[in-house]
Amino acid sequence: MFSLRGGETTSSNGTSRVSTIRLDDVEWPQQSSILMLKIDVEGFELNALRSAEKLFREKRIHHLIFEYTAWWTDRAPQKELIPFVEKTLGAKQLFALDRIDSTVYGPLTRYALNRFHDVHVRRHLQTDIYATFIESGVSPTLKVQPYKVISSFA
Repeated sequence: MFSLRGGETTSSNGTSRVSTIRLDDVEWPQQSSILMLKIDVEGFELNALRSAEKLFREKRIHHLIFEYTAWWTDRAPQKELIPFVEKTLGAKQLFALDRIDSTVYGPLTRYALNRFHDVHVRRHLQTDIYATFIESGVSPTLKVQPYKVISSFA
């Protein structure tokens, strides 16, 4: 179990002890920003992001990349992950990053987002999601392709 309050956490099988701290509880320098936050915590991404809600609400985090693996049986929170990033944290745009051929798909449309989890479960896909939180549009240097629910490998 991942403690939302921080402190010591015991894994679900009881064999590991890990110290955690909420990102909102870190004493960040005033007026500082986090240009890019990368999270890969083996299925605990939702918990890690919940620990940073204040940072997102204050618009201190500009970009986020997180691992998305919906098909493992213990990954039930993954279904809630993208809606949380979009609705609660306020992502402006979401992109899927293909790990095999370095393709960036997006921005993800409402149609793709509504089907994303089920397609990833059915096809056993693992990907990273890139989210933007600032109003700057797609960088002209970011080369993207449209995401197609059926054919994109993201």
